[in-house]
Amino acid sequence: MIQFLDFEFDESQSILFKAGKVIPLNSTQSNLLMLFISNPKKVFSKEDILTSVWHSKVVSEQVVFQNISQLRAILGEDAIKTFPKKGYQWQLELVMIHELKEASKETVNPKESINLSVSQQQGRIEERSNPKITIEPKELHKTLYVRIGVVCLMMVSLLLGGVYFQDLNGFSNLMGERQAQEPVLERTEQTFDGELQFIPFTADSPRHFQSELVTLHTHLDFAFENKSLISREFINSPFMQYQKLNVSNALVFTGILKSNGDSATQKKMPYLLELLVQGQERSWTSYLYGTSMSDLAKQTKTLLSKLSQGDYFVLKSESLLSAELSLMHDSMGESLHALPLLAHQLIQADKFDSASGYIELLLAESELEHPLYYAYGKWLKGQLYQGKRDAVGAQTFYEQADLLFSDAHIYDLQAEVNKSMAELAHSIAHTKEDYDAIHRYLYKAASLARLGKKPVAEIRAYTLLSIKASKFGMKKARMDYLIQAKTLLSEYQLDGSHYMLPTYHFALFAETIEDRIKFYHEVLDKPVTPENYWVFFSSADQLSKLYLQADKPEAALAVIEKITEPARSALLHAQYYRALNNIQSAISYAKRSFNIGRGQHLNWLSLNSALMLLELKQTQGEIHELAEYREFIANHASYWWLNWRKERLATVGIDAEAQMAGL
Repeated sequence: MIQFLDFEFDESQSILFKAGKVIPLNSTQSNLLMLFISNPKKVFSKEDILTSVWHSKVVSEQVVFQNISQLRAILGEDAIKTFPKKGYQWQLELVMIHELKEASKETVNPKESINLSVSQQQGRIEERSNPKITIEPKELHKTLYVRIGVVCLMMVSLLLGGVYFQDLNGFSNLMGERQAQEPVLERTEQTFDGELQFIPFTADSPRHFQSELVTLHTHLDFAFENKSLISREFINSPFMQYQKLNVSNALVFTGILKSNGDSATQKKMPYLLELLVQGQERSWTSYLYGTSMSDLAKQTKTLLSKLSQGDYFVLKSESLLSAELSLMHDSMGESLHALPLLAHQLIQADKFDSASGYIELLLAESELEHPLYYAYGKWLKGQLYQGKRDAVGAQTFYEQADLLFSDAHIYDLQAEVNKSMAELAHSIAHTKEDYDAIHRYLYKAASLARLGKKPVAEIRAYTLLSIKASKFGMKKARMDYLIQAKTLLSEYQLDGSHYMLPTYHFALFAETIEDRIKFYHEVLDKPVTPENYWVFFSSADQLSKLYLQADKPEAALAVIEKITEPARSALLHAQYYRALNNIQSAISYAKRSFNIGRGQHLNWLSLNSALMLLELKQTQGEIHELAEYREFIANHASYWWLNWRKERLATVGIDAEAQMAGL
């Protein structure tokens, strides 16, 4: 372990710590840091760095500067010094931390020994950071004898206890499970990390499945049954309901029991269970086909065991989800449950090649055994083609997914496919006829969501109908659909978090500044969840701009202070100081937003910051800084963002049309 300032770098695992917390580094940043601290007195030329870090791969010299800038953003500007025309040199004092030999022999979970995820790394920080105590040889022998005695007593107690309790109900199964384990610390499907609670399950037809639900609940004896919440309320608002329980490190789950509507598999597997799991940061949904209630309970137990051992539910950074989901998929063996989420995450990150591989795997493995995931794979393939701007291919796979979900009577997911087709139609829309197609898909989505008993999806469909009507200048229709969405919110008695999106659009559609301000304030008073945080941030952004335009900087700053997330807060502060013509403060905050955003892989935010910095620094910025911002835009801007920022990009000499043509 190597220490500098308040950082510690574990060179054996390439993990960087700061004040007891893991600082995420990508592989290039880790290798670059390793190079500098391996020979801190040497001035490394660009050629040295390219050879050592990129192994002579063909990359531009600008990439070296970009990665060094990213390291400086993490470690501080003084960490690495630039010597013009010579190279770069490490500047911070390094201290080697010698740990006890015993610490290096600690037993490691097999999963950890392969590839520790960030939260697993964090879980071991406290042990690393505690001061080591040196024991004298005599004391060590005494301690050893005492420990041996205690271990012997424990073994005798366990053996006697096993004889006494072996006839108790369930003990023989437990012992069989324990004996099936290989290494002592290896988790099996019967091991859970953290607390498990379940909300009593429901069904598409609760009266029809009443006896089955009772039987299913009796088989869920591995988790605590919490009757304080109602399953449908939990399904509609899992994050808000989870907060009511005031639990930590717990997974809370519920499910919807359905009949298998697929004619080809319903005899073999008559039941379908939609399983919803909520953790600290996010939720998970899986679909299980089963032959009986005991079979579904067994599958649920196995899946929850795997989920509880990963970091999916506690990761705060969305940028780390793909890596975590990949680990979870590997740990699940032949299970398909991680594949839909993993493929979707990769599509969102524009990693189409990787996503395509996982989608093909999902389709191949599910075609005969899991009709829902097979249809899901077709839907994902449509999303993949849409991301690649192949409208014909996307429509083909969306239509296949729509038909497959319809045949299997899975109406809620069929509704989501129709929303995707509406978005696709909107992306190529030009005429009133195009709007008719969008309207048709969304109205069908709303109807299917109601049929599938998913009120949140139904309300979202009407909200989207309002948004699309607004895009085509249909003022009456946009208000009618928005009012319909608000009426349904009241009808279904959903919590305040669901009111945020419709209220946000009431603000966008308001005729007067006063009404707009009023609606934005209503948005900011609603409960915030991971799903609606973007609405909360956008409202704060728009409201602060309205106050600045009205020459009310104090009111604008009060709104900005509601955003506590560092990168987004810095962007709003940059906009605030720019409006007040305090250019230096604006540049300082924009740089902060740009660097933090890059570190967290929030490309949209870093792109906006880079564009602002180009606008602010055209006459005073250093050439290498301006080149860095331009290169970031060239490497990370999406087609949608370039089209959105086309006019502003032109003012700083960037041809958005040419860049869009190259995507």
